[in-house]
Amino acid sequence: MSSSIHINPDARGWTHEGSRAKNEGKVLAFHETLPDYNKTPLHSLPDVARELGLGHVLVKDESNRFGLPAFKILGASWAMYRAVGWHLGIPVAEGQVSIAELGAKARKAAVEIVTATEGNCGRAVARMGKYMGIPVRVWVPSFMPEATRELIRGENAEVTVIDGSYDDLIPIISEEADDKDTILILDVSFEEFIDVPKVGWNSISLSSYHR
Repeated sequence: MSSSIHINPDARGWTHEGSRAKNEGKVLAFHETLPDYNKTPLHSLPDVARELGLGHVLVKDESNRFGLPAFKILGASWAMYRAVGWHLGIPVAEGQVSIAELGAKARKAAVEIVTATEGNCGRAVARMGKYMGIPVRVWVPSFMPEATRELIRGENAEVTVIDGSYDDLIPIISEEADDKDTILILDVSFEEFIDVPKVGWNSISLSSYHR
């Protein structure tokens, strides 16, 4: 499987507004409003520390982030919150609009989310859609186990299986996102992505774009 790297030349003109710490504070405050928020634990590995000649080695356990077995929900939630707000013309950069309120406005505007996934990212996007009460359609490759598909469906998402690889899903969901009320959320980029979110949207793990 081969992939291409696409570079947006306009990115050279972007500027960073505000400090990194300030932006991170906004994202943390937002995450703390989500259901099931908890700090992830640190586990000490004393044997590894001794072997490396270090005082301590700590591992951050992200195996139960918001009840999901991956950290992807961190980026997915913030990216969707910002993308939906941007789409509706509602300023949400400071996290002053609750996900319930934003979701209600999105439902009234018939907004829906589309994404493609091999597993964790799509389920995270679907979970955020469930939090906000807006529909999410997820395209997956045929090699994805049925059990994984069921986990995504369990987040109230519609799952469509395509015979092929992850890369084969991109042109399909690109066409799906042509609808004016459809927002495309992905953790990869491709050539036709034009409007790229400002600094902080994907500061955790996930890129989000809207055609």
